[in-house]
Amino acid sequence: MDNFETTIRVITYSTLLMSLIQLYLRANKIWKRKHEQEVAESQSIAGLSLLMLNCMIWFVYYIIESDIASLIDTGIIMAEAFLFLLISTGLWVKRAQKLSFWKLVKQALKLESKEADYLIKRFFKPINAEKIIQMLHQLAMIDNELDPKEQAILESFAKEWNIDYYPEKLNKEHTKISSQNYMRLRKSLEEYLKIDPPIEQVAQLRDMMNAIINADEKITKEEELISAELMGIISSYLEKEEKKEMHHVLIVPQKPEHESLIRELMPEAMKINISGGIAYSVGAYYSQIYAEMICRQFRQAKMFTIVHSPGEDEELKILDN
Repeated sequence: MDNFETTIRVITYSTLLMSLIQLYLRANKIWKRKHEQEVAESQSIAGLSLLMLNCMIWFVYYIIESDIASLIDTGIIMAEAFLFLLISTGLWVKRAQKLSFWKLVKQALKLESKEADYLIKRFFKPINAEKIIQMLHQLAMIDNELDPKEQAILESFAKEWNIDYYPEKLNKEHTKISSQNYMRLRKSLEEYLKIDPPIEQVAQLRDMMNAIINADEKITKEEELISAELMGIISSYLEKEEKKEMHHVLIVPQKPEHESLIRELMPEAMKINISGGIAYSVGAYYSQIYAEMICRQFRQAKMFTIVHSPGEDEELKILDN
């Protein structure tokens, strides 16, 4: 038993030597760069102060218990913490050497308070943050103009989530055809919601979209059109149920050959039965003004197209194609 206790004691005291070596290796790297501003700012003065306080409490406990090994080990940790705490004040940074020690401490704490929630925010970075920035940029550009206030908001979001934001690059995907931009933005939102993001993040996305729309203190007709549809999609997702009243864009064939053309060009179109006869639904939308915009696209192709908005008790009867 004596041999066992002796062996454990030897191993315990050998770890103290390891602690000293670790202290030297860590301190050596930092000490060499103690005059650099970034190195000083990378040390947390508040965190190191708490570590020293914690060590002091244990230090008193080990004195009472006459635990010499633990006293020495705690003393090593305290020495390292104190050294790093001094470095965290910027004491050796050249441009700060004219300031008093307590002025440096106050300055370091002020900087740290601004960065205190950085890591927390990284953990709560939204799912597909890059995709969100792209959608918000599309929304900002929906009226073919990126207002400085809109850009400032986008840049703040990108900075907050630590991702790159290059307006010029994203503008290359923007077209001069408004309807294409509307449909691309709507599709982007639908694709984002397919990954089933948390309810809280989707609610935040809605707030961000409203912030972009109201950034320049005016709501253009383009923003009004697309926001009505986007908010309907988001509300449906948040409520976890499909909206009962949808606005269907229907193509009503005027000739027999029109049905073949519709099935060829739009195989996903649903054949339905309405009071006026047979029609093909090429999409259901939350906003009537958005559905009317889609309707105009088909009318330009010389197709008889209408927007049908069934009442709550009315359902469209889907027929076999």
